[in-house]
Amino acid sequence: MGIGFLLRRAAPYRNQIALISALTLISSLALLAIPWLAGQLLGGVIADGAIDLPLIVGLLIGALVLTSVLGIAAAIVSARTSGRVLADLRLEAYAHVQGLPMGFHDRSKQGDLLALMTYEVNNLSTFLTSTLASAPSMVLTALGAIILLFAIDPMLALFIPVLVPVFTIALKLVGRRLRVLAARARAADAALMTAAEEDLEMLPAIKSFAVEDRQRRNYAHLAEEVRALSFAQDRISAMLGPIIALVAAIAAILLILVLGEELVSDEKSAGELFAFLLYAALLTRPVGALADFYGKFQWARGTLERLEGVLAEPIEEGYASGAVPARSTGSIAFEKVTFAYPGREGPLHDVDLAIAPGEIIALTGQNGAGKSTLIHLLLRYYAPQSGRIVLDGADIGTLQVQHLRRQIGLVPQRALLFNGSVRDNIAFGLDDVSDAQIAKAAGLAQAQDFVAHLPEGLDTQIGDHGVRLSGGQRQRIALARALILDPPILIFDEATSMYDLDGEAAFVEACRSALTGRTVIIVTHRRASLALADRIIEIADGGAYEVPGVDAVKEV
Repeated sequence: MGIGFLLRRAAPYRNQIALISALTLISSLALLAIPWLAGQLLGGVIADGAIDLPLIVGLLIGALVLTSVLGIAAAIVSARTSGRVLADLRLEAYAHVQGLPMGFHDRSKQGDLLALMTYEVNNLSTFLTSTLASAPSMVLTALGAIILLFAIDPMLALFIPVLVPVFTIALKLVGRRLRVLAARARAADAALMTAAEEDLEMLPAIKSFAVEDRQRRNYAHLAEEVRALSFAQDRISAMLGPIIALVAAIAAILLILVLGEELVSDEKSAGELFAFLLYAALLTRPVGALADFYGKFQWARGTLERLEGVLAEPIEEGYASGAVPARSTGSIAFEKVTFAYPGREGPLHDVDLAIAPGEIIALTGQNGAGKSTLIHLLLRYYAPQSGRIVLDGADIGTLQVQHLRRQIGLVPQRALLFNGSVRDNIAFGLDDVSDAQIAKAAGLAQAQDFVAHLPEGLDTQIGDHGVRLSGGQRQRIALARALILDPPILIFDEATSMYDLDGEAAFVEACRSALTGRTVIIVTHRRASLALADRIIEIADGGAYEVPGVDAVKEV
């Protein structure tokens, strides 16, 4: 299970993988010639010139050199192909995860996904181009050695395959243990990555509560668990191959000693005895490799099952298809919309709400009433259980989802900025944008004054999540990012919650010119933001209700 999935992903590189297999197969053929040539050399030395000694020496050295050269070539081609397969797998996993609905991400751990898309996928590509591609040569070496053993002495060779069932049973027993350890190790690695990510995200809180030591102890505990599980896996894998190879070699030597007299009575030459011993020893190499292959296969199977599971998740409806209409006028209607998050009571029941083009409305209500949920439904992060949302007369469920979202500029409560320059953050998502466009967006967001006073202006690095900027500056960057797309619809989702009253009033005043000609939805309960609205809609008891006397509410 799963190997077929991996091979399908490697199909574009079938020629390179075939080349790796061919190189290792030819290397195996050369390797099979070495014991026979060594036996001939020994026999020639003892027989004092009974063979063409220079020819045998030349062939033996040639076989050794050929084996080394082919091994190097196979390793180089394997490394190059592994890198390409890795890049393809990572891109496929990354692109698919991006296309999955928010519901999937709500129930998934980021650490699990990060672990899967990084080091686990890396190990898969190595397994394919190194371990799996070399399997045919290991089989050829084993079969060739057995055939040649029978050619030298069938009776003695009969005892060699007797060991195979013993090895098979041992591999089965050890394989079960490795599979359990591999699953636990993957879970522990994902937990460690999640902890590191969360601690970096929570670092200001960790410092303010002075809990560095506690967090360090928690992380150390997780790291120790990962270390112990990894060591347990490595210990079994490290022991399995050499022990099996050693047992096989000792068994072959003992068999030669026990049946030595019979070999002598059959008038076997010293060269044949020596070649037989070398072939018996050579047989331990693929048997040991089989043990290593089995352990890696158990690990790869678990990762493949997880990767297949993620890739089998359906992407968002309309992510890759749907209608692409012209620029929206900003006409929005919620028609009998009902929605509930999985496992929770629904915040919205039969919601009806019409918003005219160019209208500014404010959504108010208690925390958890469903204000942000309405926004998430409009952005199609989630789909309503019943009812529909209409944009310019078209059900948004029929629209190409990325086109829909490009019609909407979102300024969230927490500005989602990355570690880059002010310029890069404003131009986020745009491949070709001019300085004039960036300056215009910054001007509309009233960000040009503080940007001009930054050490390097638009090229100033703002740190992770914009940590080098104030809260108000981050919100203005987020607004400029939304405005540079010139969206017909603009949403403020609690965007002023971090301001004091004076700061909120200044931000609202700065936004007025940017709102002209756009349909605007403001999620808020704060007075200064309400002053922008043409209408105030209260979300309560699962419904949407217009608040009468909007001017009076604004003055409260």
